[in-house]
Amino acid sequence: MMRLDGHTLRVFLTVFETSSVSRTAELFGLNQSTISHSLEKMRAAVGDPLFVKLGRGITATERASSIVPQVQEILANLEGLMEVEGYDAFRDQSRFCVGLPSPALVPQIKSVLRVLRNAAPGIQFQVGRVAPRERMAEMLSVNELDLAIAVNTSVLPPILNSTHYAQDHLVVYYDPEMREPIETIEDYAKARHAVAGFGGRTKSIVEVALEEYGLKREISLISPTASSLGEFVLGTDLIATMPASLAESAFHRLAHCEPPFEMPTLQYDLVWHRRFEHSGRNRWFRNLLLDYAN
Repeated sequence: MMRLDGHTLRVFLTVFETSSVSRTAELFGLNQSTISHSLEKMRAAVGDPLFVKLGRGITATERASSIVPQVQEILANLEGLMEVEGYDAFRDQSRFCVGLPSPALVPQIKSVLRVLRNAAPGIQFQVGRVAPRERMAEMLSVNELDLAIAVNTSVLPPILNSTHYAQDHLVVYYDPEMREPIETIEDYAKARHAVAGFGGRTKSIVEVALEEYGLKREISLISPTASSLGEFVLGTDLIATMPASLAESAFHRLAHCEPPFEMPTLQYDLVWHRRFEHSGRNRWFRNLLLDYAN
């Protein structure tokens, strides 16, 4: 009887989530023939091709899709084998990476770091940047991130779980030495806007809100990070629509005003892969982050 190990199951799940053998090979640091060999083991065990060609890519068969929840549960149990007697953060010597969408959340993370200094002194706590939502599931699947904090995750892939983390609201930042505050929606639409280049194809909250009024904004500058955006706005007539909590950090040298039209509250969610739902380690860090959320 063909034996399946955790590595083979993780390869199968990653190919399913990325729809790509080459991308899976890249993520695992292996060649494509090794990934194909793992898939052959899965095919032999399951008795199904699992993936078939579709154009230039591949797509999962009905059988492959049906066994994904079982594979996720098996992997979750494997992760938990090392935690049978409970997770001991004080003895943990490994890395834990959390992805942030904005420097607005840095104060909460600094509070977490103060706790880790005593509760988990051996942990290497890494803060990463959340990729566009299209890649977030992939990053969580291959442990590039252990947890992610994401904005307005109203719709997530079924392989991810989430819970409410914090909230904020958007304001309009500007240099009062260079321009007046925005007063009307028409002024807002005509202004020169600076944005942070997060990538991805999902429309921003601002774009969606403006479309309801039949308007769109002119993007004059794209900054590589939210942290540097304030510096680009300073000394210009540009405006930037960003979280209000940044007023005391990245945008402390700018003035700000409320947007002249209604926009939804900025919701942050804590997101993790379903296979770590019952992981003592992942759960310990989830609870720690939630303790210091606002």
